Amino acid sequence: MQIQNYFRSYVSGVIARDKAKFEKSPAVKKAAKKEAQAALTDDVVAQIKEHAKKDAQVNVYQQKDYIQMINSHKQQRVSPNRQEAISRATLVINRAPKGKGSADLLSMLLGEYSMKAWVGGLVDTAEIYAPNGEMIAGYNSNGGWTEVSTEAEYQFLNQADQIYYDAFQEARAEINAAAENPAPEPASEAAFDARV
Repeated sequence: MQIQNYFRSYVSGVIARDKAKFEKSPAVKKAAKKEAQAALTDDVVAQIKEHAKKDAQVNVYQQKDYIQMINSHKQQRVSPNRQEAISRATLVINRAPKGKGSADLLSMLLGEYSMKAWVGGLVDTAEIYAPNGEMIAGYNSNGGWTEVSTEAEYQFLNQADQIYYDAFQEARAEINAAAENPAPEPASEAAFDARV
């Protein structure tokens, strides 16, 4: 009886993880949106708008400085700790016995993250999952590790880019309006002297 309950619980967890991985369940999307909004503090929004205005002055959309700034905020406030999970997973994969023939499945916890790996075949592969079931990194022994964006990271960048876009368009409209209607120039002293 206990084995059946454990098996049902395990299968439910796998189904939830795979659903989050492929479909991004409503609960994952809702939590991600809330996390992204919380990361967009007044200070971050002000920085985004400042970059947009600066970029609008030279009419270049999303310059390198903006991209670096927003990625830094994403890394600090929204991204999971991939590097720690990848380090632990790499250690496990490297220490796993390499048999001949078919790959062995490893499924384990890496702190708060979990990993599913196939080791010992022609190509070792692995997937790392966040606590909510989202895949955050994948591994292939021929290509190494690849980061997979979470829904929260996607939401953060999407909302930040919308703020940037609105501020950039507003600044460009002001610049264009100023170019179309230049302020009248004051009379020069030479012109004044000529009239006397």
